[in-house]
Amino acid sequence: MEINKIIILISIVMLILFSIGLVSASDSGDELALSNDTDVINYHIEDLDENEVISSPDVGNDELNSASNPDSFIVNKRNFKMYFDGTNTLKKEYGGSIIVFDGKFEDMGTVTINSANTKITGRHALFNNTVFNLKADGIMLTNIHFVLNKEFSTNDNAGILIKSDNITVYNCIVDYNVPCEKTGFAIFSNGEDWGNEGVNLINNTINYVGRSYGSGFNYGILLTETFNATISGNIINCSLPLRAVDWNSEIYGGSSMDFAAAIVADTCRYLKLSDNKIYANVNGVREGEPTLDTLLIYNCNDAIIENNLIRQTDYVTKKGDVNYLYGLDMYLSSNVIVYGNDINIFTNGGKEAHGTAYPIQITGPARNVSIAFNNIKSYSNGPNIGIYSQNFYGETQLSIISNIINITGFASDHSWALVAGIEVQDSHDLILNNTIDVRSVNEFKTGYNLYGISYSQQTRGAHSFNIQYNKVKTTGDWAIALMGGATSPVINSIIANNILNARKYGGNRAALISGGFGSVKNNTDGSKHVKKTMSENDYPDYLKIYLKRSSHDNNGIDFSWISNTDGNSLKNPKTPHPSQSSDIHQGKSNFHIGVNKIYTKSDVNNGNVNSTHYIPGESGISLAGASSSSGHAISSQPKSYEVTKTIKNPDETSYIQVIFSTIFSCLLLIGYKKREDIEDY
Repeated sequence: MEINKIIILISIVMLILFSIGLVSASDSGDELALSNDTDVINYHIEDLDENEVISSPDVGNDELNSASNPDSFIVNKRNFKMYFDGTNTLKKEYGGSIIVFDGKFEDMGTVTINSANTKITGRHALFNNTVFNLKADGIMLTNIHFVLNKEFSTNDNAGILIKSDNITVYNCIVDYNVPCEKTGFAIFSNGEDWGNEGVNLINNTINYVGRSYGSGFNYGILLTETFNATISGNIINCSLPLRAVDWNSEIYGGSSMDFAAAIVADTCRYLKLSDNKIYANVNGVREGEPTLDTLLIYNCNDAIIENNLIRQTDYVTKKGDVNYLYGLDMYLSSNVIVYGNDINIFTNGGKEAHGTAYPIQITGPARNVSIAFNNIKSYSNGPNIGIYSQNFYGETQLSIISNIINITGFASDHSWALVAGIEVQDSHDLILNNTIDVRSVNEFKTGYNLYGISYSQQTRGAHSFNIQYNKVKTTGDWAIALMGGATSPVINSIIANNILNARKYGGNRAALISGGFGSVKNNTDGSKHVKKTMSENDYPDYLKIYLKRSSHDNNGIDFSWISNTDGNSLKNPKTPHPSQSSDIHQGKSNFHIGVNKIYTKSDVNNGNVNSTHYIPGESGISLAGASSSSGHAISSQPKSYEVTKTIKNPDETSYIQVIFSTIFSCLLLIGYKKREDIEDY
């Protein structure tokens, strides 16, 4: 009998130990492992309870517990208030951490991050009419999809508001359909209080619709008082209104004199804008002298604008109606490099002597502006100029080198009915090695203002030009014409070593200098070689410096904390979107007028917007559609926190085994007690 008691007791102890072991085994799961591409633990989000707080556990790796690897927290709609206070501001105790948003967040107003060095990412995270205010140094916002159709006046009218230094917005999608006659910006870096420093907008996609025809401002991206900013690798698709410009302060009214643009930078020294695809499509017009800028640069010294694809189209304005279109519109900016861009404008609008379709406009004063190796094309039924600049407000000095320029417009004998590849009303210009073709949509007659290179509209002061090594073809009387006046003479100018072909004549006979003095020599019609050719020594010094340096660094931004499962390096912010293969090669363009596809709402919902040019439709972007398709819309983007090895939750079978083991132990005890009672009886 004693032996039976001992056996039963041993069995009970073994069953209890077995049950405890099952629980421990279930809790521990597989051993945690680090991803090859990151020093941050990769969690399997599907296996985590929505209310569970996840932080980096102690797995014996000192690197995980160092300051460079902060805790990570998964935030969803149900546990949001655990991490954010009543004003939707991140609680201080979670500042400096990695915040992973999971799922959909709708109509929550503004989410504020005011803790430095906080990293925010999303896993198929969708924010419907919920916006961000980033107001502490070192914040990174990545892999978030915004779908907005309201005005956010309490967030400076922005979907993403930047109010501090060294902030990076990377790989986000902002679909913003701004309400009619309201102000809205997809991304706004507002440094007007203290000045923002080191802002980076990299590899984002913005689909923006603005309809402020009579009031409000519509900008896809706005930067004010932001220094050392980088805008790189983004796709910006904007559908915008034509608006009259506010000239009350002449050119000194700041960028706000223009009411609509895809990108605006105002007082942003050391701006770098590179490798972006920027589209501006006209969606309507209501008033005045209807104007639209694709890229507006105001008072931004020491800027680099390189390797961007810039497209502007106006299918709304009809032939005979006036519109004013500008690809790159730059004011009061010196020491600027405009290099390797592909800039195109197309419209059926325009009429004789009214309107513009200028791929590049420079308004001085400006010094050391270099426009080099760009591909420029424009078509309209009104005045049309590939590169236009003037010194009405102060001395302007440009270098225009090795561009390909194709221009078609409506020319006549009216002084404003000007069609030209380059019209420079400047103080001192260097114009070298450009290839220019200029044509008129109407029948040309003698005396019409159509030129390859010209100074034809007089501005005060003396004007000096060095024009060499260009290849110019026009359907007008002159390939090159410099025509000064009594108070605006041409001085010390040279037209030499060019290949020139006009309607009737070529070579020296196709060039003109009047109203001043200069020399015309060694120009041919191409039937024989020019006597001298251009060399790199002819470049201005500031262009030489630019060409020698590497322009494709990553600005020291560390993306290694973002898990990558697509096999592409995230450590270099120059990595383009999958849709973004570069078609910009010095002097070569793949652009053909009229072939850009206009995408429908169904294309957006099926995730096709990342494959090519998307212009939002008139109906705007559907919140419901975007919500249901958010997985498709961001499927091509790197996913954060994918599994390397999973953290397993307790298995259902493990719990069942524990329960049965416990019940069996109780039955043994009851059985043993009854048997003992019977034996005693």
